[in-house]
Amino acid sequence: MSETPPILIVDDQEKLLKLVILLMTRIGFPDVDGVTSGPDALERLRERKYALVISDLAMEPMDGLTLLREIRGDDALMNTPFILTEASFDFEDINLAHQAGADAFILKPFDMSVLKSKLKQVINRKPRRREAPLAAESALNVDFPMLGKF
Repeated sequence: MSETPPILIVDDQEKLLKLVILLMTRIGFPDVDGVTSGPDALERLRERKYALVISDLAMEPMDGLTLLREIRGDDALMNTPFILTEASFDFEDINLAHQAGADAFILKPFDMSVLKSKLKQVINRKPRRREAPLAAESALNVDFPMLGKF
């Protein structure tokens, strides 16, 4: 059995953070970490390789968009798949996040079928490239019990 790669959840609301961690665990991701701020997320990302980051958009002091820009600007982290979550998105939010390199958006509260679909979409995307191509190998080439093979 392959080892399931870790997922990082970022949400400044502790109860929502715990809920998303529980939800991810229930759909087949047993290794899920959570932090309550963007700076803490960056620290964790530099300590451990994560297969995916799911972050709330509206956080203080660093919002999800700023966290995303920091990740995309770091050569070591730039290929980390990133999903933004929020209770509502307007066109400007989506446009800015798309330009910053968001892989997907999920509205809260999560619909399980939408969540699974977005996870598959994000996990199967091709890696980003700067000037020199990066390895095309996906970090999530494993079987998740409730999602199937990636």
